Amino acid sequence: MQPIWRLFVLLSALACLTPSFASTQFEKEIEAVREAYLVATDGNARDIRSATKKIRQLEKRYPGNPLILAYKGGALALRGKEIGKRPLDRMRETEEGLHIIDRALRTLRSHKGHYLEVVEAQLVSIYVFINLPDSVFHRLREGQHLVKQLLIHPQFNEMPAGLQAAIYFAAAIAAKKSNDAMQHKHYLELTLQTAPDGKNGQQARMQLKTLTH
Repeated sequence: MQPIWRLFVLLSALACLTPSFASTQFEKEIEAVREAYLVATDGNARDIRSATKKIRQLEKRYPGNPLILAYKGGALALRGKEIGKRPLDRMRETEEGLHIIDRALRTLRSHKGHYLEVVEAQLVSIYVFINLPDSVFHRLREGQHLVKQLLIHPQFNEMPAGLQAAIYFAAAIAAKKSNDAMQHKHYLELTLQTAPDGKNGQQARMQLKTLTH
């Protein structure tokens, strides 16, 4: 079975955020965490440990920052998928990661950072929620709710195209998990239209081809 965490690599669209709002020291430092996290989503245990270390180092300088918390929770959830660990240990680490993500989302309500920083934290959380087995962790509905919020975000049309495509693709995944074939196809088409040359667009193109055969 293909590791569900490989879908996280589609978050590489977040790399386009840095030129858009990297005006403060924190916004420059988060890029290193973002890149380490994206590498870790391939599932390599060493890469996951490296990402976790970088995230914790940045957390010491910016305690309570919701974007760092979202990445920390995602990294712990990734650790929970490591092969070789006992199932109960894996579940505990994933649950711990989810609790940290919940904290990140609560903190966002009063966060004063750039709106793209908020969107990034939500999107990281969404990809965790919609890719976990819903029969075990029951997070699909929450992920769907967050996706809907981003789709109607008042500044959605101002977001970089790659970020819009990442949101559309998340909506497509959530629709597929809910067995909504019409919405699944609709959001794949929007992903492709928005960023045809990006990773999300390429994945959407491949999936659309399988739907037509």
